Amino acid sequence: MATYNKESEAYTKEIIPEHVGKGAVRKFHQNVTLMTWLSLATIGVTGFYQTRIEFTPAVRSAILGLLFPGAGYIASGTLSAVLLLVLTVVLVPLSLFAWFGAGAILMPVTLWILSTIGAYFTAGETVFEYSGYISICLLASLLGYLNRFSANDRKKRTERRHARNTFIPSALNDIDKRAVPAPPESDRELTLCELRKVQYLIDQANRGPDDWTDFNIIDQFQTSALRYQIYESMYCLSAYQGIYAPNCHAYVSQALRNLIEKALLPKVNNFWKWETLWGKFSTDYDPIKKDNIMVSGFFLQGLMLYTANTGDTRYAKPGALKFKITNNIEYPHSIHSIAESLARQWKSNPYCFFPCEPNWIYTPCNFQGLIGEVIYDRFFDTNYVKDVIGPLEDSLTVNFTEEDGSILPIRSELTGFTLPGLCGALGDLVNALFCRGHLDHIARRMWAIFRTESVRFDPVTGGLELVGLVGADKLDAGNYKTNEYNIFGILSFVAGEFGDEDVRKAAIKILNEKIGFETMPTGSMRLKGVSNSSNSCMVRGQLLRNSDWKNLIAKGPSNTTLAGPILTQAPYPGVLVAKARSHTSKDLDLVFYPSKDPGIFGISVSRLIPGKSYSFDNNGKRAVVAGSDGSAKIDVFVEGRTQVHLVLAKNSSL
Repeated sequence: MATYNKESEAYTKEIIPEHVGKGAVRKFHQNVTLMTWLSLATIGVTGFYQTRIEFTPAVRSAILGLLFPGAGYIASGTLSAVLLLVLTVVLVPLSLFAWFGAGAILMPVTLWILSTIGAYFTAGETVFEYSGYISICLLASLLGYLNRFSANDRKKRTERRHARNTFIPSALNDIDKRAVPAPPESDRELTLCELRKVQYLIDQANRGPDDWTDFNIIDQFQTSALRYQIYESMYCLSAYQGIYAPNCHAYVSQALRNLIEKALLPKVNNFWKWETLWGKFSTDYDPIKKDNIMVSGFFLQGLMLYTANTGDTRYAKPGALKFKITNNIEYPHSIHSIAESLARQWKSNPYCFFPCEPNWIYTPCNFQGLIGEVIYDRFFDTNYVKDVIGPLEDSLTVNFTEEDGSILPIRSELTGFTLPGLCGALGDLVNALFCRGHLDHIARRMWAIFRTESVRFDPVTGGLELVGLVGADKLDAGNYKTNEYNIFGILSFVAGEFGDEDVRKAAIKILNEKIGFETMPTGSMRLKGVSNSSNSCMVRGQLLRNSDWKNLIAKGPSNTTLAGPILTQAPYPGVLVAKARSHTSKDLDLVFYPSKDPGIFGISVSRLIPGKSYSFDNNGKRAVVAGSDGSAKIDVFVEGRTQVHLVLAKNSSL
């Protein structure tokens, strides 16, 4: 973290560099793309107008089609050609969307080829001689417009960068002054209301492998896909376990293992078969080997959060993770092979970042993978991130950062171009969390920008308003429905991570008032009518306090916690665990609530000192002796908030 300098009043690392957006790699690919297109256009026009070889009208029309999809129909000049030209114009954006949304580069290529063939077969006895000039003018006008649009946009963004660099130091100073420290580890405990929202995720995780009740099932290619719902649940439950219940394995760890197994099923991974076919023209459907960080990166993060929180290394064994593409096709992997694949691709790709969909590089997916790789390095004592983080940050600055300092969500690996206007202020907001744990100065920059430009908070009334939101900022990406309040769930966990407690609480209040919560039959709670992914954002907003996410990534549970006794079994449904922590590595502090009715519930504890006696009530009258394997079973009456603190009995002290 950069240090505030009173003399210069600047946080130097967070300032947006002057050389943003000036990357040689993207420019090279853009130039190659333009030169290829211009070469095709030159061949098309030359072939159309040359006189040395006498081409038929059909051949001339087809050749002119090299300028752009549908250009040949202009030359054909027949009624059927006009109709097909209109159809082609309609299909061009749809084919480009298929390429962007599902990596299907086959779609625009096929449309272009078909339009050329169509021009051949719809041509009449003559061609429209002026069609070449018209097509050239249309192409030149399009390229000229895009060039001027880009130039004007760069100018505006450069001006915005200067404005942002002016306010970033003072904004960060205010952010640091406002930041409320997270409660001490020993005091971390969830309320029953907060637990009910975590309980919903546990209920979903405990469904059978083929039970997708309450999951959003729309498509498996973009942001509503099942994989993202599973991964987000893993992140939330890992945050709950790592921050509030690090000494509880029991049904929390089981829920996470259920999600891991669910993430390996064909219903989740079959999409990659199709993206490989129409995007890479390959039948090697291995989802980890190459260009699929939307699986490898996201999944590694969830796997490593579970592994680091629990110490369970079952998924590090060769072949422990079998990715099923179909019922008959599966690819065995482990945590190690996934981590190695990410590091290899970051090192080998000219952009350093590597693709999700074939040919499309998404920065958020790469950030998610970096989080998983940071935890992997910490847990397995490797240096993958250390070896790549420098080139990655350099490439992020010059190839994926716009002139105003905002991070591009997407760039075509093949062409070097991006999709304009895909995301507004929401991009700055989510990157404030996605960059935590590996590029913290950029995370702080993004939070300073969003907090200054988009947040209007009245500390007197507690009123919260977001301004300047456009397009996807008001969309629930998990179900593609317009929802202007959806962003407040994301704001709640980012504000919580940066210690802005007033904004966090105000955002959750808005979610409660404008969207509302519904209670499920088990007593769990979720936001009404939103996607699972959006609901998970709200849950993280309930969980995270100042630097919680960063510490979970970079540090993990304390040594005291990792060495202490573990709650290995607790009935679910039955009890909810609001707290499970060891303070001394020899005790276990538990707080329970009944999930439904009060009652006596049996729990099991492990990693006690064999043969030693432990008291587990406040007056020391109830005790249990640990067995030879260090385990013990206890019956606990749970009614309302119930605390159970296992400590060595006085006559068993070491």
